[in-house]
Amino acid sequence: MTKLINSEEVKRDQLAFWNGQGGDIWVARQSHTDITLAPVSEALLACAAPRAGEQVLDVGCGCGATTLDFAGAVGPEGRVVALDISEPMLLEGERRAKVAGLNNIEWVKADAAEADHAPYDLLTSAFGLMFFGDPVAAFRQMRVAAKPGARMAFVCWRKLDDNPWMKVPMDAVRPHLPPRPAGVPNAPGMFAFADPNYIAEVLTQAGWSSPQIERFDVDLDIAAGGGLEAAIDQTTQIGAVNSWLRGQPKEVVEAAVDAMSTALTPFVEADRVNLAAGMWLVKSQP
Repeated sequence: MTKLINSEEVKRDQLAFWNGQGGDIWVARQSHTDITLAPVSEALLACAAPRAGEQVLDVGCGCGATTLDFAGAVGPEGRVVALDISEPMLLEGERRAKVAGLNNIEWVKADAAEADHAPYDLLTSAFGLMFFGDPVAAFRQMRVAAKPGARMAFVCWRKLDDNPWMKVPMDAVRPHLPPRPAGVPNAPGMFAFADPNYIAEVLTQAGWSSPQIERFDVDLDIAAGGGLEAAIDQTTQIGAVNSWLRGQPKEVVEAAVDAMSTALTPFVEADRVNLAAGMWLVKSQP
């Protein structure tokens, strides 16, 4: 297996984005995102099956939506170490934990590929493990701290064609925007783990057991109950469409947004905008 991109370059780009405007925007949009991804959080919690009193490592915790779920599940005798590289998102997660009255979470700004992790019973992540420049080295580093009998459970995106909630808006704006660079298979990013064979290759080379990989399909309300305008606002503020629109002339953006509105209208159901999403639920052991 060869590294596709210089790992230091990937790290620099990720740190800059998540500690700058990118992290701030995701914090501002987090309430909407939490509602949209609630079915995914529920599925991950069921897949991971945390037990009372366990020590959990939550990698790429973001603003802590799933972190709070796991902290509640392990109870006051358990502990969650919530790891992320984004200081704005960690601060938001810590704020939310205080509001929820959860005192068993440690919020840590660190790169999971390099950090010395505390011993854990369960490693989990919701879309936080696909961005490593050298994924084999990262999973090897995370495995070092696993307790005897530890386990890992995470969720990641399948290919774009399996995710109309992303593909429909992207296809709608495509005619109005400059071409995007061709994607590189398995490159760090949202779809790095779209190929289950690649997931298995990475994990086994890093010393983990051959993983159990299960398809998970669900409809996501990209409006978060706010109707078509809320869906368009969210889609243009974060994610692939946002990065594509960034820096474009006003008239180009307006034409692209009009096209996206037309494309999403058939999926409107009252205040919801429901589109299919496809993921992998992955389980393994060190």
